Amino acid sequence: MTEADRTFQLRYVGVRFMGGRLPLDVLSDLPAFRDLLVFYSKENWRAANSDRRLPKGFEASIAFDLVGIDSGSAIPRLSWKRDVVQAMLPGFADQLEVFVERSCVQLVELVDGAGHDRLPTILSSEQIRALNKLGSGLRDHERIEFVGSKGRDGNVVYLDSFRRKILITHVSETYQARSEGIGKLLGLHIDGYINVLTTKHGEIRIPIDSDRVASEFDGNIDADVQYSLQVKLDKADCLREIVEVLDVALIDPASANGLGRCRQRIVELQHLKGGWNDGDGLEIGAHATQAADLLLSKRPHFAGLYKIYPTIAGGVLFEFEHLGWDLSVEISAMGSVEIYGIRIDGPEEMDVKAFDELDDMFFAAFDDLFVGAPA
Repeated sequence: MTEADRTFQLRYVGVRFMGGRLPLDVLSDLPAFRDLLVFYSKENWRAANSDRRLPKGFEASIAFDLVGIDSGSAIPRLSWKRDVVQAMLPGFADQLEVFVERSCVQLVELVDGAGHDRLPTILSSEQIRALNKLGSGLRDHERIEFVGSKGRDGNVVYLDSFRRKILITHVSETYQARSEGIGKLLGLHIDGYINVLTTKHGEIRIPIDSDRVASEFDGNIDADVQYSLQVKLDKADCLREIVEVLDVALIDPASANGLGRCRQRIVELQHLKGGWNDGDGLEIGAHATQAADLLLSKRPHFAGLYKIYPTIAGGVLFEFEHLGWDLSVEISAMGSVEIYGIRIDGPEEMDVKAFDELDDMFFAAFDDLFVGAPA
């Protein structure tokens, strides 16, 4: 990389990105970031050269290389190559460099405005298309920070799912996002789709290859299906369209049986009346059962291990054994959660880990229980 190259950095903040990890499902953000810079650079060119047409090769000259991912929260470094500009647009490198840097400032201002009720009156189709990709894979409690930026409030500017939705739906009826979950197979058609009943969207039709319909799904009506979709939602988060099927598969029979048993157990707990424990047990809280269902939906493959009990305080307790430990996940009536455990053949105890909700930090700690001895 030459001294004349310019590097732009995005910081991904969230448990999934710790240790410099960048999941493949967010890689589409990087070309979307580039597309937004291209849009603003073209607008800046036209404003400065109203009497001239956009030079041929202008868009292709704004090319970025991913030159590294820094550790901590994952920080991809994107290098803009001046030598590409020199080759495609001789003599324009200095001017285009100014436009690209100005474009980054404009993009940051757009995102910052979405967080402080300063929204644009219009966005072009190019901007909406790119914004529907940038950050579409972000989950709750995750964000993309623009390294080195400073918003009007003095803090680093960031994009999260909330700001994305506000920004896009301010000028468009729909926006794109990732939808993941578990549903029940209701029907199928050899032409190439399956019907799945989901908690989030009701019954949906998922297009898949007709060969898969016959080989994988035929004969499995009422089976559990795990899916990951890129979807188009309206302002009320109602499904308008499935844009792309990222993954869809039957849950293996052993996990499905365990999942069905656990779900039935949750239903039983919901029907417990106050005083169920000799007058002491409280009615199980709705937040607790919702969190329990979320745990089952997010980690269905471990359902066969769980034993599920009510707590006197109106919560739900998951107990299971793994790697020589007796482990517990206790969900309170209000949905907060603790993980704790003791060694089965000795006095050793793990430190209690407490979380306000079943967020990504909880699931990272939960997953650690299955890859080694608890800390």
